[in-house]
Amino acid sequence: MPNKHSWPKWAAPVLLSAALLSACGVTPSAKSDASQPASSASAGGAQAEMDWSKLGDGSQKGKKITVLMVDTDGRVAEMAKKFTEETGIEVNFMGVDYNSLFGKITTASLSSSSDIDIIEMDTIWGGQFYEGKIAADLTNVMPKETLANYTQSSVDSVIYNGHVLAIPYYSSSKHLYWNKKLLADAGYDAPPKTWDEFRDMSKKLTKNGVYGSAWSWKQAESLNIDFDTIVAAFGGQLLDEQGKLHVNSKEAVQALTYMTDLLHIDKTVDPSSLQWTEDDVKNAFSAGKIAMMINWEGMYPDLNNAEMSQVVGQTDVGLIPGQGDIMSTAVSGSEGIGIMQSSKNKQAALEFVKWIGEKGFQLDNFKEMGIYPSLKSLYEDPDMIAADSTETLGKIVEQFQYGSNRPNAPGYVEWADIQSNEIYNALVKNKTPQQALDDAADKIDQAIQRAAK
Repeated sequence: MPNKHSWPKWAAPVLLSAALLSACGVTPSAKSDASQPASSASAGGAQAEMDWSKLGDGSQKGKKITVLMVDTDGRVAEMAKKFTEETGIEVNFMGVDYNSLFGKITTASLSSSSDIDIIEMDTIWGGQFYEGKIAADLTNVMPKETLANYTQSSVDSVIYNGHVLAIPYYSSSKHLYWNKKLLADAGYDAPPKTWDEFRDMSKKLTKNGVYGSAWSWKQAESLNIDFDTIVAAFGGQLLDEQGKLHVNSKEAVQALTYMTDLLHIDKTVDPSSLQWTEDDVKNAFSAGKIAMMINWEGMYPDLNNAEMSQVVGQTDVGLIPGQGDIMSTAVSGSEGIGIMQSSKNKQAALEFVKWIGEKGFQLDNFKEMGIYPSLKSLYEDPDMIAADSTETLGKIVEQFQYGSNRPNAPGYVEWADIQSNEIYNALVKNKTPQQALDDAADKIDQAIQRAAK
């Protein structure tokens, strides 16, 4: 899995046209209205240009579309050649790294460029893409029964305030990984089920140059994701259904205090975590230098590859700890594939959108890239099960049932930058957790007010 959740500080919000309204869910059952398609969305000109019932009729053969997606090594572009073979639609593939994606999309939108037809949409961009009229509204284009075929976390990632903006691309969240040998040597035969257990176990696991854990706590979105995960486990949410801010709630302060205590009081976190990305954490885990990590799916098969790992056969993956009545929480990283509002090839683009969501591509994407499907039926499909050489499919899928969402709304990129900066201030002891989150709440509230104007 690529490190897709750390954008540079210059990636400030481009479109701040509405208030932050979407809630951060804290349990699997906590679903906002955003998880359900609008029943009577206005069709609009963009929807009138698209007809799902005509897909596959051959009328788009010979057309050419341009696709902008994360694809730094060309593997997605290679898989997309099958689409051209099947439909006769030529694809101009613009593969970029994740950190460049948002800027390229918004720049194209602001210039009213029609050069790009297809875009990749992260779960946190839906609000800006809808309010800024970047992505075409597919609410009355995509049949409801089609959307029902996908995992809930991936569906949530493509809907904003009831409007469907993309087809679910893949399912993703973070997971707990642990070194079975290190845990056994410390007297444990199972991973921690609660964050209290995680802390206690980390103390016994930290010895002989090995840390209980390491984290991707550099000042980036990865830091927000870990913070949000722990806040949700402690029963909190950063934004409620009424749009009220809770960044400095008692649960949020408790979560940040927990993080700083692991780092500075217990000293069970590798201090390099303050500069590390998810890939750096994976490398330390692969070297046997840490006993536990919270990271994305896709760590296997590399962890069991002797050329890349010193912990072959020693690791496992399962649920991130919960706390109290909450069994587990994990921030969703699912994404979607949508159509630019400015596209002049919307029907041909819709052919590509449909193809992305079908078994052929989804299965190939899992085999080739280790990317977990959004299509629910694949998780019981013999071809998918046979392709799971790591035998971790069931464990990965279980975590998807305990998802929590970041605010999917206009201005989140600015919110995220403020929040990660203040959390980092607490982690490096420039501020107390309470002071850092109070300051974050004030600044984010101002950002919300600007977004509402």
